[in-house]
Amino acid sequence: MITKSLEDVRLFWDSNPLFTGEVKEEVGSEEWFRKLDEIKTRDVFLGNLERWIPGDIRGKKMLDIGCGPGYWQRRFAQTGVLYQGVDISPVSVALARKSQEMFNLPGSTCVGNAEKLEFADASFDYCLSEGVIHHTPDTNACIQEIYRVLKPSGRATFSVYYKSILIRFPMIFRISQFLMRILSVGLSGRARENHSRARSVSEFVRMYDGGENPIGKAYSIQELNTYLKPFRKIKYSLYYFPSRAFNKIPIPYFVQRIISQMMGLLVCIEVQK
Repeated sequence: MITKSLEDVRLFWDSNPLFTGEVKEEVGSEEWFRKLDEIKTRDVFLGNLERWIPGDIRGKKMLDIGCGPGYWQRRFAQTGVLYQGVDISPVSVALARKSQEMFNLPGSTCVGNAEKLEFADASFDYCLSEGVIHHTPDTNACIQEIYRVLKPSGRATFSVYYKSILIRFPMIFRISQFLMRILSVGLSGRARENHSRARSVSEFVRMYDGGENPIGKAYSIQELNTYLKPFRKIKYSLYYFPSRAFNKIPIPYFVQRIISQMMGLLVCIEVQK
């Protein structure tokens, strides 16, 4: 078994910024940012950002871990939060900075490693990391870093791939792959065309974000509980069952919500220090 490193992760995301190949507009253009935001807000979150954007955030210090091309900086722009983004990919950070200048956004972004953040203890009131730390070799180290940089009573919202019923049982997994093939279900871009032909659950999960994605891991609630022991007020909720993957099957919005809550591919974790 070949072990992938943080350098492998950086190289992949430098070559494949979020939504590369799926959003057809020129990468870094205003149209590209707007289309990316539309897909994330409507298809990933189904328009529900409440769990990610606290109502009492004005004047608070926030850290966005794995900020990518700046989606959350754009979403938080009107909240009055003191925004700091960090990402392992210099290309993604450059895109986030371009977005900041283009849309005249407050805050700053820098290159950094989620497993070893270059911020002092108890620096932030709020940490957010959406769909990021399952892409790094040591996910537990990232969670402990979130705890370290949070102020006392600080809060965090982050998510990882979830071991849903679709991948938990071998028979259901194989049936799901078969249905994906005959119904042409799948996402485009980043070499995901052969996703339904993955040879194992681990390979299937890794390919969620690209055929050459070096690391992608799914977790059960029980596994996450072992990492989250330092925190209190832990809350879990499932989300993300992308309707855009079902390009030949229109799915009503209310059905999407039900499916996402029951069989979401990601688990959102809300915690307090």
